[in-house]
Amino acid sequence: MEAPLKRITMAADDAAVVRRESAAIATAIRRVTDGYQKMLSGWWPMTDINSTEFLSFVGSRLGEEVHSTVIGLPVWLHGDSHSLVMAVESLIRRTADQVGATEFDLSAGQGDGDLAWIEFAWSGAMVEQALLDRWMAQPLVALGRMTVRDVLQHHAGAELIRERRDGGGAIRLPMRKGIEQHGHDRQVLPGRPEFYDLTLLEQSRDTGAMGGRPLKSLTYVVFDTETTGLFPSQGDQIVSIAGVRIVNGRILSGESFNRIVNPGRPIPAESIRFHGITDEMVKDKPPAAVVLPQFRNYVSDAVMVAHNAAFDLKFLRMRERQMGISFDNPVLDTMILSNYLDGPEAGHSLDDICERYGIEITERHTALGDSMVTAAVLLRQIEALEARGIHTLDAAVKTLDIAMILHERQRVL
Repeated sequence: MEAPLKRITMAADDAAVVRRESAAIATAIRRVTDGYQKMLSGWWPMTDINSTEFLSFVGSRLGEEVHSTVIGLPVWLHGDSHSLVMAVESLIRRTADQVGATEFDLSAGQGDGDLAWIEFAWSGAMVEQALLDRWMAQPLVALGRMTVRDVLQHHAGAELIRERRDGGGAIRLPMRKGIEQHGHDRQVLPGRPEFYDLTLLEQSRDTGAMGGRPLKSLTYVVFDTETTGLFPSQGDQIVSIAGVRIVNGRILSGESFNRIVNPGRPIPAESIRFHGITDEMVKDKPPAAVVLPQFRNYVSDAVMVAHNAAFDLKFLRMRERQMGISFDNPVLDTMILSNYLDGPEAGHSLDDICERYGIEITERHTALGDSMVTAAVLLRQIEALEARGIHTLDAAVKTLDIAMILHERQRVL
C-alpha cells in the first residue's frame, strides 16, 4: 500500500506546485496590468490630432463588414490617438452588432471654448442609454483593464450625447481642441489677386442632364490649386492641386484628392510665403502631365466648384490638348455666388465669407485646406440660393451669369 500512497502524495504535491505557480503567474499578470493601467492613468501621450486622418484610420480598422464615411470639415483635436482609436472602434462595432447597421458617418467638430467632439451616426434603431453604459464599462483588451469610460474621462469627460436623427441615431464623444490651434490667432496671409477671364466660365455652361436636377442632389468636386505664380501664360505652373467631393450634401473629407506637383521650374520666394511649398518638397514629385489626368478621373462627371474659379481653370486648361484631357464639366464659383447672395459691398475673399458664415478656417493657403473650406461655403450658399427660389443647377448657372456680368462691371468702374 505504500507505493500507491506515495504516488497520491506526489500527485498532491505536484498539484500544489501547479496551483502555486498558477497563482504566481496570475499575480504577475495582475501586477503588469495594474502597472500599465496606472501608467495610462498617470500620464497620457497627448498630441494634436487631425480629425480626418484619425477617423479615416478608425474606418480602416472596421474592415469590410462595417463601412464608414468620413464627412465634414477637419478639426484639430488633442488626445491620445491610440486609446481613442480603441474606444471609438469598440463603440462603433457594438452599435453595429446591436442595431444591425453596416454604414456609419464619422465626423468631428468644434464646440465652445476649448471643447470639440467626435461623432458617429447611422440609419436604424437607437442605442438605449443603459446598454451604452454597459459598453462604457467593458475593458478594452488592447489596453489592459482600461475601459471606454476611462479613456474618455482622460480626454474631456465621459458624458456621451445620444441623438435621434431622421431614420437613425448618433453618438457624440467629447474631446478637446488641439492646443496649437486653440487660443492662438491664425496667421493671416494676403489672398491672391482676383483673376478675371469670363470666357473660361462661359465654356462651362453646358449642364446637360444635370441642369434640371436639384442642387442638393448633385455631386460636386470642390478644388483649389497652388502655383508658382499668377500668370500661366508666362510659364507659371501648378505646384499643388486638391479636391474634395460633396455627395448628398455631405463633405466626404475622407475621400479627398491631394497632390504636390513638380512644376519643372524654380518656385519664387514670394509664392512660397503663401503656400509653403518649396523646391525641395517638389523635386521627387510627379509633373502635371501625370497628376492632372489623375485629377480628371477623380472629378469624373461632377460639378466643379472653386473660389475665383477662373484662376484655377486657367491653369487646368492651358495644357488640356497636350495631355489629351478636357475639363468641360459645369462650374460654379463661390466668389461670384457670394457677390450675388451678399451684395457687392460685402467682402468676397474666402476669409471674409467664412467670417460672415461662421465657418472655422483650418490649414488656410493649402490646396486641400482651401478646398475643404470652400466646400463648407458652397453648402451654405446652396441653402441661401434655395431660400431665394433657386433650386436647380440651370437656375444657379443663370444666376451666376448675371452676377458675373454685374461683378465685372463693378470691377471696371
